[in-house]
Amino acid sequence: MKNVRVLDLCAGIGGFRAGCEILKLPDVSFDVVGFAEIDRYPKIGYRSMYGTEDELDLGDIKLLTRTDGEEFKGGFLEKSESRSKRIEENVPDHDLLFAGFPCQPFSQMGSELGVSDMLGRGELIFDLVEIIREKQPDFFVLENVKKFYTHNKGRLCDLIKNELETIGPGYEVQTWVLNARNFSVPQVRNRLFIVGCKQTALDGKLEPPSSEEVEVYEQGVHRFLEQNADEKYYLSERIKKTILSEGTGGWKAKAEINKFIARPLTKTMHKMHRASQDNYYSDSFIHGNWDKKKQQVIETADGKNRIRRITPYEALKIQGFPENLISKALKSGLSDTRLYMAAGNAVPPPLVAAVLKELPLSK
Repeated sequence: MKNVRVLDLCAGIGGFRAGCEILKLPDVSFDVVGFAEIDRYPKIGYRSMYGTEDELDLGDIKLLTRTDGEEFKGGFLEKSESRSKRIEENVPDHDLLFAGFPCQPFSQMGSELGVSDMLGRGELIFDLVEIIREKQPDFFVLENVKKFYTHNKGRLCDLIKNELETIGPGYEVQTWVLNARNFSVPQVRNRLFIVGCKQTALDGKLEPPSSEEVEVYEQGVHRFLEQNADEKYYLSERIKKTILSEGTGGWKAKAEINKFIARPLTKTMHKMHRASQDNYYSDSFIHGNWDKKKQQVIETADGKNRIRRITPYEALKIQGFPENLISKALKSGLSDTRLYMAAGNAVPPPLVAAVLKELPLSK
């Protein structure tokens, strides 16, 4: 069996790691040699979910990739013996690098400032390039929102791809925009993957994963909606008017609840946006029955006015996390708000598994 050493950077609550767990390749095992997450709240969830007591925590990777007093100058980091030495000494050798680098600077829900993001999140992609340059893993999988692909008319993505292709012996690098809905995830969620494989480990060309065939009912959220959710998740009559409104002034959008395929989860869903942006369900839908012939949920006569937000459990299920990891996350001590934020920021594990299937990991 081939043992693949994994470095999990910008880890969040471990969507990449969960993808490794659900993949279960017969001739490949995954060994996480280190992880990094700068936000302490998802890190609490990550530690609870994966039991990382004896694992290397790299902390803030910029402390490893930046030389003392170095300021970002708007592009690739300048070559530096000090930088190379620091990365070589502090970043463990690995075969596969994951990084769901910060998406807020490129997201429609964020400022779209890109590498000019004032918090320094958009520039982190250049630090990841330096780690790949110095450590040269056999494979890397980087993930971000679809908008990264078109940011600055696609020039930034092309710049990163072209640089990665020239590292070391050369990498085959592909950019794939994939919708999680096509890979057993009950949510519309388009994500960009920048996937690299050393030319020496590859026969032919990397191809994107094909959509998976799943029964209609298994594609939706109804099968796991909690039938006895706590009252705190239900909308009061006062807030219901705002949630179900179609907007005011110059901004209007149709308010829809009971979406069989969920809307994209966001890091800010704890703020409870209108029903045109977030996911809400009525008791009549939750307690309804699936009509196989009509291929739809037949709602019950009662409960149409009893409407609630999704629970943290449901948010994690919508992202595709397996039950054992969800249970650990819910017991981690994180508040509902932090769980919503962590879930909304995660990469769907089934989508990760689909990408990994396309890599020659066993060679």
